[in-house]
Amino acid sequence: MQDWKYYSKGYVRIRVCAPSPERFLNLCSYHKIQVWNLVYREQAYEMNVTIAGFYRLKGICRKTHSRIKILGKYGLPFFFYRNQKRKAFFVGFFLGFLLLCLLSRHIWNIHVEGNVHNSTQSILKYLEELEVRHGCLKNEVDCAFLAEKLREEFPDFTWVSAKISGSRLILEVQENETYQHEKEEEPGASDFISDKSGIIVSMITRSGTPVKKTGDLCKKGEVLVRGQLDLYNDNKEISGYAYTHADADVYVQHDLEYYHAFPMTYEKPVYTGEKKKGYVFQAGSYYLTLKPKGKWQEFDTVTRLTQLRLTENFKLPVFWGTSVDYAYEKQTFTYTEEEAKARALDKQKALLKTLEEKGVQILGNRVKIGIQKGVCTAKGTLAVVEKAGQQVPVQIPQEPAERNADVDE
Repeated sequence: MQDWKYYSKGYVRIRVCAPSPERFLNLCSYHKIQVWNLVYREQAYEMNVTIAGFYRLKGICRKTHSRIKILGKYGLPFFFYRNQKRKAFFVGFFLGFLLLCLLSRHIWNIHVEGNVHNSTQSILKYLEELEVRHGCLKNEVDCAFLAEKLREEFPDFTWVSAKISGSRLILEVQENETYQHEKEEEPGASDFISDKSGIIVSMITRSGTPVKKTGDLCKKGEVLVRGQLDLYNDNKEISGYAYTHADADVYVQHDLEYYHAFPMTYEKPVYTGEKKKGYVFQAGSYYLTLKPKGKWQEFDTVTRLTQLRLTENFKLPVFWGTSVDYAYEKQTFTYTEEEAKARALDKQKALLKTLEEKGVQILGNRVKIGIQKGVCTAKGTLAVVEKAGQQVPVQIPQEPAERNADVDE
């Protein structure tokens, strides 16, 4: 603060040549003229003195027969004097300061911490619904209201704190790890039907009345478990019906048709090794590419872009990066018989792996691979066991309304 005080008022660096420097310094102290950074150099004293103090040294120099030489002028007054003709500089400085004041009234960074189950993007998206986004005015953000709305929107938030620090909106949340969402409404009455035709190899009924059993043949659309339960009286006679949501784990064995064909000839790009590199700039939907022109007709382009980020969650639609073109020529190749069968087998293995990942059990593979008229064909059937069945809602019949009989007195 002391250095800024001297710099704001201005000061000069002087060299004093005096026959009696002690008397000169004593008179400066007597007249309360501040001097600092006093050094002895080349049989003279160099020191700093304020502008006001410099003009008061005239009488002291006359009394002590001293001579003064100015070595340097420092501070804002001299800065403005040297640059008084540079009007554009001061206008830019003023506009920059004004822009800084205007931007400091806005929120430029929304920081969320403590969230685990709820992503930061989902929280930011909800804040946009509350008109709280990057660039909004700070005086339009009510932190208490914001914390209350976040607790209402995200029930697993046990504690929310919102505060503004500079141009940052800091949200601190705590989540309830044992929170469970509200249970869905219980489904209505339904039948469990088969969505595949085949032989039932396993059937476990959880609710409802089973119609089929293990080993039975079922057709697509046929009812496996009925959502109607029989109610019996004391005489073991059906007195009524109850309806429920039929559910079961049913596994059906059936055949899947498999067919895959591809030509023995194929085109493949062969890179020539030639390439050209350029630069890409993007602002919104506008592109600017700086790249030398090439005579290639076929080439691949690899572009790597970096987005301009002001804060951790505030990204501008401005990108820059490199773009490289790689020239290639298309050439025609022909599979050998071994290569064609290997490709068809790899395609088949990929399908089997996908089926196994979905829980399908492969019991048999009756697929044959052949080559005829320049085409490699793989066709046949796969014996599989997979989970089958789906719920179909049923209409519950309404019971007839009871009629009141007149009773004679």
